[in-house]
Order: sequence, then C-alpha cells, then structure tokens
Amino acid sequence: MLDSQSVVDSILRGMMISAVNRAVFERKPIFSMGTINQGVRLGASSVAYDVAVRPAVKSVLPQLPLPNGK
Repeated sequence: MLDSQSVVDSILRGMMISAVNRAVFERKPIFSMGTINQGVRLGASSVAYDVAVRPAVKSVLPQLPLPNGK
C-alpha cells in the first residue's frame, strides 16, 4: 500500500542510511546537502521498488514451485 506515510517513512529511512554511510565509511559530515540528496535518492528508489517490483514479484512468486515440493 502506497500512502503519504509510507513515502515519508521511505525518504527518512533513506536519509538515516545515508547519514550512517557518510559518517562511518566516507568520513564526511552528516549535516550536509550531500547527505540529504543521497537520502532522497535512496528513499525514492525504495518507493519505486514498492510500486513497480514488489507487486510483480508477489504475483509471480505464488505460482513458482518450491524446491521442497510444498
């Protein structure tokens, strides 16, 4: 389900991931426009995945046989 709360949640989650990535791995300041831009990109890609890929996977996955035969 795609509503405003899930979109905002995805964007904020992307910003948190971006801040941790920049602080730990890139050794850059986290309070910058670079962090916000990267966070918005991560959040937007998460929303795009939820809209485009997840429904397709859910529709195909039940039709695939499982390796254990169930």
